Amino acid sequence: MNRMREVLNDMANNVFRASEGFLQDLKDHYQAAQQQPLRPKRILLVEPEHEYLADSIGKGFQDEGWLVDTFKGNTRLLRFVNPFIWLVYTRENYPDLLLWMNRNTLSPEGVKLLSSLPIKKVLWFLDNPKRVQTTAEELEATDAYFSFDPTYLPYLKDLSGKEGKTLPTGAGIEPLSECRPGQNPPPRQGPALGFMGALGAQRFQAVREFWTRKDPEFVRILDELVDAYLAEPSLSLEERYNASPGRDRLPYSGFVVLYLEERATYLHRLRFLAPLAGQGLVTYGGVEWAHPEWAEPLCHCYSGQTPRYQEDLPRVYYHTQININLFHAQCVNSLNPRVYDVLAAGGFLLTEYRPALEQEFELGRHMVAFSSPDELREKAAYYLAHPDERDAIARAGQQRVLERYTYRQRVRTLCETIR
Repeated sequence: MNRMREVLNDMANNVFRASEGFLQDLKDHYQAAQQQPLRPKRILLVEPEHEYLADSIGKGFQDEGWLVDTFKGNTRLLRFVNPFIWLVYTRENYPDLLLWMNRNTLSPEGVKLLSSLPIKKVLWFLDNPKRVQTTAEELEATDAYFSFDPTYLPYLKDLSGKEGKTLPTGAGIEPLSECRPGQNPPPRQGPALGFMGALGAQRFQAVREFWTRKDPEFVRILDELVDAYLAEPSLSLEERYNASPGRDRLPYSGFVVLYLEERATYLHRLRFLAPLAGQGLVTYGGVEWAHPEWAEPLCHCYSGQTPRYQEDLPRVYYHTQININLFHAQCVNSLNPRVYDVLAAGGFLLTEYRPALEQEFELGRHMVAFSSPDELREKAAYYLAHPDERDAIARAGQQRVLERYTYRQRVRTLCETIR
């Protein structure tokens, strides 16, 4: 044990000595950088949770002239090195901007020491912040934060005392070259109806089994809340939970939010898509779509494909006659990436209604919306029978998104805000 202590003490001393050298390197770099105002700016995406979105966001920064790096962490680092991981990635990349998605991973040491350096620290929530168990310390360690949905901004302000901004997601894919505006696009050769995305059952089943063994009464409470929410969504899952006996067991954060939102989303998608099973519906995503218990009566609709985001989705979305969009429960008054991506590809979008749609689009001109399974089925039948009208809407929607709602435009908004 004494020998182990000596070895670990030597390693710790080496880390501290290296950190002092790294800090001096950082100070020297940024002092010299101030003498080069025209140099390219550099952003570092830190341990992004959604890799496909991180790639699109990074490209948006590249299109704006930034140099882009991504740091994905190193799980082999010993625990006592972890407080200095921020020093590793800043020293390796010398960023002007650190951008986190959902979680700020700065340690208290990082917060203190980086405050003397001209590095902007930004946090962009692309999920419900209660779902990812955001802390006041994470928000205090940022210079600015953004939320994909404005619903969560009051909570984040109460947590941190700081004002945040709404920054929606955007189009992260490029249309096929022959399907761009101004081209003579090819005939659509895909299925009549398509839904691309997760069924959602897989995300909560293991947790459900665990809690069913541990506290079956708690699971019953949660399931009843989901059923009541789906029957009348005007009262949110959070409001229902905080008025229930479940509140005495656990606060509304982390596991509770994940379970309620994922189960509600799963049942919601089954309810809307099941009536289309006989109308030519094809589903794309994970193998859960073929699970006989979870996906009935949609098992036979599964394409067996999980399209790659950048490479395959433009073709799937364009060639599908009608692309259906259903929102995740966490999208209270916001749009998901699917809205922007379908339109960017030149596909026709038939989407569930959210008020946020009318903030950026004109319904009936750029897309068509529905509010119930019956309305979805009726509008799907109508637009399958009117291809010219459908294609005109798809073209207008594509033009709108490519001009206004790509990640290059979102990045521009972010930079203007933090400037």
